[in-house]
Amino acid sequence: MNPLIEKMMSLDKTLVIHNEGEWSNSISTYTAWNSGGIELEVGEFFYGLLRMIKPEHVLETGTHLGVGASFMGFALKDNFKGTLDTFEYLPEIYEQAKTRIIKMGLTDHVHCQFADVANIPVQHSYQVILLDTEPQTRFAEFLKFYPYLDEGGYMFIHDLGRKLQQVEIPGQGFAWPFGLLPEGMKDLMRQDKIRPFYFSTPRGLSGFYKVSQEDYALTG
Repeated sequence: MNPLIEKMMSLDKTLVIHNEGEWSNSISTYTAWNSGGIELEVGEFFYGLLRMIKPEHVLETGTHLGVGASFMGFALKDNFKGTLDTFEYLPEIYEQAKTRIIKMGLTDHVHCQFADVANIPVQHSYQVILLDTEPQTRFAEFLKFYPYLDEGGYMFIHDLGRKLQQVEIPGQGFAWPFGLLPEGMKDLMRQDKIRPFYFSTPRGLSGFYKVSQEDYALTG
């Protein structure tokens, strides 16, 4: 077992590892603590990413039960710098997440807030953003927070596969449940202001790199 996961489970005895396929009646090579948060392997990825790039400010929408916030919070704690602003709009879920962050000893680095991110003012820029609220709100959140993502920064949308859900879903219709990709996002990709990339995880994880003026570019 990953020592970080072992440590987190020792701090919060309510955490139990499940096979990711448990919720789809299959066997998976991935694991999870619950059916709503990020997979544990995805949590390890975010821990490693934040340890590597050492951001000052990270944003998460949709704290849920604090799984992603815990992984990212430990990365910031181990970096000895940085804060995570994480938002949850369901009161009972927010209280559980806040309790978990306290158990993990991460309150200096993880700021759990009870709010709907659609209504919050943005106070500063971010180097990493994870969007993980309700699927039908995430494209709108992308457009809201994109201006506050630093050049060279990364935005991620959980549960979103490499087709960006712009396909026919049997029995559900086109682009369910995320909805149509907004023209604003398409324009940013057409103009090479953001570059999408994808991870084939069980629930899907799509990333977007915000192009920096310092990046190497071929000319002529």
